[in-house]
Amino acid sequence: MSIHPQYTFDKDGKPVGVFISIDEWEQVADSLNVELPDWQKKGLDIELENIANDPSYLLKWDDIKDKILL
Repeated sequence: MSIHPQYTFDKDGKPVGVFISIDEWEQVADSLNVELPDWQKKGLDIELENIANDPSYLLKWDDIKDKILL
């Protein structure tokens, strides 16, 4: 397996994120036997359908953050 990660850094140069391609992720997931249970898959399908039918179903992070910080 060959993985080519890409890193993101904050303003101080500290690594804060790692990105890999979907193909690489699938290799990792297959090697770890990562499998979602059916109930989680169904829940995700419902949420994706909700979003597809009504994009306003998603909340904006700034709105959520403002409510939390009140």
